[in-house]
Amino acid sequence: MTPLQQDLAQRLRHLTGTAGTPRVVYRTEYLGYLPFGQYHGVTIASADRSRALPDGWAWSDLEALADAGVLARVSVWTNPQDECEQEAQYDVIPPPAEAETNPTK
Repeated sequence: MTPLQQDLAQRLRHLTGTAGTPRVVYRTEYLGYLPFGQYHGVTIASADRSRALPDGWAWSDLEALADAGVLARVSVWTNPQDECEQEAQYDVIPPPAEAETNPTK
């Protein structure tokens, strides 16, 4: 994992732990006019948490975290009429030490 992805993983674990839910929802859409273009963001417990994440993160970083076992992919959806509108849901997987000491999570 890159340093940005390690930072992203740490922040997601903190944010989901604070919110009491493992679910992270990534959304993107094209706003359709300038100066606004492609919007993307993350919500946790229905609250936008994008500003709490490191600068420069992208969906590819979330996918890399899923490939590394930090996140579990729950669902990925793309609007059939607008491929710029997507939603991906992930669950944050607790670090191994925490998973062993708290098997109910």
